[in-house]
Amino acid sequence: MGEKLGEHVRRLRKERNLGLRATARELGITAGYLSRIESDAEKYPPGEDVIRKLADVLGADFDELMRLAGRVAEAVKTQVREDPRMPEFLRQVREKGIPAERLIEMLKKEDKD
Repeated sequence: MGEKLGEHVRRLRKERNLGLRATARELGITAGYLSRIESDAEKYPPGEDVIRKLADVLGADFDELMRLAGRVAEAVKTQVREDPRMPEFLRQVREKGIPAERLIEMLKKEDKD
């Protein structure tokens, strides 16, 4: 199994030589809450706003942090709700077993053309 959100956040913070208190202050949360996130993010899951700040402060990929947190960004939820074709599209992707990486490559190629 891969790295969990808390482990990932702690590793990134330490790689950047950032202290717990200073990082928490920059995030606008308490050091205790950051410590709980790093220790057990499943029990103390941060919201999207904190995850976005973590991504900014740690220079991390927001989508990766959201994935590790088991969350879906509100913008994605909104798109799925507002576009009536999205549920069918996602069902087809799942049924056909198309890997997300392949879809991303296809979309990037489409952007270049």
